[in-house]
Amino acid sequence: MAIRSIGWLSGLPLLAGAWVAATAFAEPRLEAALEAPADAVAAATGRDGAEPWLRVEARGRDLVASGEAPGEGARDQARAALAALPGRRRIVDRTGLVAEVSPFTWAAASRAPDRLDLIGHRPAETGRAALAESLSAGLPAGLVLRDTARAARGAPENFSEAARFLVAQVRHLKPGATAALSDRVLSVHGEAASVEAYAALRSDLAHPPAGYTVGEVGVEPALVSPFVWSASRGPAGIRLDGYATSEADRAAILAAARLLADGAPVSDAMRTARGLPAGIDARALVDRAFAILALVREGSVALDGSTLSVRGSAIDVQAVREAEAAAATLPAGISRGAFALTASPVSPYLVAIRRGPDAFTLTGHLPDAEARTALRAALRPHLYGERVIDRTRIAEGAPPALVEGLTAGIGALVQLAEGEVSVRDQSLRIAGEGLYPESARRVAAEAGRLAPAGWRIEVAVGARGAPPKRDPAECRETFATLASGQALRFDPGSADLKPAFYPVLDEVAGLARACPQARIEVAGHDDPPGSAPALVAKEAAPKEAPLKEASGKSKPAAKPGRPAEKPAPKPVETSAMPDPGLPQRRAAAIVDYLLKAGIPADRIAPAPAEASDRRAVAFALRS
Repeated sequence: MAIRSIGWLSGLPLLAGAWVAATAFAEPRLEAALEAPADAVAAATGRDGAEPWLRVEARGRDLVASGEAPGEGARDQARAALAALPGRRRIVDRTGLVAEVSPFTWAAASRAPDRLDLIGHRPAETGRAALAESLSAGLPAGLVLRDTARAARGAPENFSEAARFLVAQVRHLKPGATAALSDRVLSVHGEAASVEAYAALRSDLAHPPAGYTVGEVGVEPALVSPFVWSASRGPAGIRLDGYATSEADRAAILAAARLLADGAPVSDAMRTARGLPAGIDARALVDRAFAILALVREGSVALDGSTLSVRGSAIDVQAVREAEAAAATLPAGISRGAFALTASPVSPYLVAIRRGPDAFTLTGHLPDAEARTALRAALRPHLYGERVIDRTRIAEGAPPALVEGLTAGIGALVQLAEGEVSVRDQSLRIAGEGLYPESARRVAAEAGRLAPAGWRIEVAVGARGAPPKRDPAECRETFATLASGQALRFDPGSADLKPAFYPVLDEVAGLARACPQARIEVAGHDDPPGSAPALVAKEAAPKEAPLKEASGKSKPAAKPGRPAEKPAPKPVETSAMPDPGLPQRRAAAIVDYLLKAGIPADRIAPAPAEASDRRAVAFALRS
């Protein structure tokens, strides 16, 4: 037994050696047989440009799988593929999932003129190589992209498009700048590489990729030297050139220009840049520059560094002095440069004096301060609490006898309730409204003698509330419609106006005032055969109807041509025979009413007596 045991023990080393030899010979061959199909499975996890995430190691007949899958579906698919491999004994699964981050952040950082670093997270389904290839399109050949971003889940849609957009923006900036996204919000920080690059950046940021919004933009404009700016004014409007220190200052400059232009075109050729000398208040500079430009008819106000210059022609002589005064006291840090502002005689030469409800307002130009004093002196005796608002300016080019013509016009103006006396070169115009027709006619009659010798005069004065004048054809048409619209019939045997007549007669009076070239004839009417007035007492006068004033308003007053309240008379018997004078008395009653309503006596009269079977009052318009 002892010898047998010793024999077994002596054979164990031989057996172990045989096993080791067999393993050393067979295991590499088994691993090689499994690694090739396992590597194919791993490589398949990198489809569509993504880098393979699966790593597989063969250990004998066992497979050890590791790596982070972009999603649970991709992980299950890889597991199933490994399980289907022939010859494997077991699979040691050490795979995991790529982390999901929120918010999903990514950035392109400019580290040097030839290098961009990509930091943060990239979509797990997009490999580094694929992302680099997508971002490199259109970039300079020497620019290096260094991608240190980690794969993660949770990337927003269209990530690649947003990343390309941000890379393009950071290229507008100097080294040290970053362009980043946080979910769907984009941000940019840095300093513009040039004035043109800043303008391109602002233009691009106005159109972000679909689904994304622009958040914080902390970009400094480029630095320029010298810092220049100018505003020019001419027949085509206002043009802005040079630089603005920020978008806010640029908006303020545009607003000031449009206010001054008053509807004229404003052309903006400004660009945004830094470089305004320290200590200069940009807003104060803009305010002073446009205050001076308001005095310029054609010319410019320009800044070069810290020097402000003014050139061109002023609106008048007074404007030259005002611009000189403004340029003498410029905001801190600004010095006065060239001042070449001249003034030409004003043409046409305009000046006006307007009377309103509580003030006389003077506008336009006057030749000197003495003329201004003379006009104020001419107004002073006619002021009854009214203010004098003087907005006139001093300018050359006044016509001869200007003050004489205006002073004469003031004499007519003070007789009007509201109006204006104005001069255009050697033309004098008086226009307005008088309180009463008589005053309006008087001013119109006298105004023709007011103009200085060699001047032209125009008068357009009417009574307050007077209806507009109509042409003869319109008068005839309107009168025909009015006359045929409602028949006026007196009571049998009576020549007293009835309340129903008053609205029609008031319209006739208004039409007559609007048609001063026409003459109205009124014909009365007979009573129908067999009619006779009732043998009853006449009642007291009916309640008064309102008479329209020339202004169109009504006032409580007795009707013209109609007596006021009076005691009822006793019944009077009338004859059954026709009264041949009744039509004329009826026409006379209507004529009397219309005379008191404002129709001149030479434009209203009864029609000639004639035999007629007329049964209503008739009106005729004679030119």
